[in-house]
Amino acid sequence: MNTTLSTSQEAQMEQYRIFAREQVAPIAQLLETRQSSLKELLFAAGQKGYMGLSVPKEYGGSNLPFLDVVLFTEQLAYFEPGLGLSLASHTAVIELLKKYGSDNQKSRYLPLLARGECIGAVAFNEAKAGTDFEATETIVSVKDGKSTISGSKTWVVNADICGLIIVLAKSAEGALAMYLVDAPAAKTMIISADKPKLGMRSQSTNDVQFTEHVLPGESALSAGSSTVHEQVLFALDIAKVVMSGAAVGLSEGALECAAEYARTREQFGQSIGNLQAIQWKLADISLDSRASRLLTYRAAWSKDNDTAAFRKNAAMAKAMSARTARLQSAEALQVMGAEGISADSPLERFYRDSKVMEIVEGTSEYQKVLLTKELGI
Repeated sequence: MNTTLSTSQEAQMEQYRIFAREQVAPIAQLLETRQSSLKELLFAAGQKGYMGLSVPKEYGGSNLPFLDVVLFTEQLAYFEPGLGLSLASHTAVIELLKKYGSDNQKSRYLPLLARGECIGAVAFNEAKAGTDFEATETIVSVKDGKSTISGSKTWVVNADICGLIIVLAKSAEGALAMYLVDAPAAKTMIISADKPKLGMRSQSTNDVQFTEHVLPGESALSAGSSTVHEQVLFALDIAKVVMSGAAVGLSEGALECAAEYARTREQFGQSIGNLQAIQWKLADISLDSRASRLLTYRAAWSKDNDTAAFRKNAAMAKAMSARTARLQSAEALQVMGAEGISADSPLERFYRDSKVMEIVEGTSEYQKVLLTKELGI
């Protein structure tokens, strides 16, 4: 892997940057307060081809490397990190369909997902099932030739704006599988109001209640030669690398806010940027952010080019980038002082978002568990 982007990748990233600057920056605060529509923004991204960057061309996508998804997410998160969580779930659905979906399932959903006309969501978590997804209690039953799903899912990202949810459930015999569920539905599928959160308030997170909801004829994803356990881990690996891109975007956005303030804020007759204490804080933010970026790009590259190392690289990228986002957004906020903690400051929002990054799509502690397993411990 090259440690720098190619000329074509740089050019593509510039297009992502322009979209983010024109479409996200003006409404970033409005997205958090729900005065601007997340669904409309994602649809606009889809119309530009950005919601299906890794979707094969025969299904209406751009057939670009997975790294492009991360580059796009990074640019959006520079202004609004919460968008990373929506993109992580949407991308996990796309990659699950690409790898495990039947031809009919791909033909039906991938074009819609690529155009942003259908937003994807994954429903793995339950009240008693998080990292321990074997504790799943949602059940799929077969009666009179029809399959129905019943149970409750929690913390479902994109649930109230999605058109497709991939749900983890058990058969009556106790076998886990993933099922494609069209959304929204009538009384048999109830989606709660958005859950209030510390950060990442721009994206929707909901509870979903299924009550004998009828599934289509071909609803289950095929595990093929793998296992459902492997499917779940694959989806989480995809989502955590997309979130790593969001964390990098957050760190870079925080750095720019702090650096601009240091250049223009004067105290004691000089710019505070002349003070070594401030200079060192900015240097540390830059150092850690760029290191996180390299780990994240490496993880994204390995998804397509070094699959044996993908899980390890994904865990490293997620743990490192999330920690950097939390620690260094705090340092950037410290540089800005009272201006940083103002509700009008992007850094106030970034700081809250950064803590959420250490929890969603697999906690930082769980990434360490995965890494120790890689060491044979």
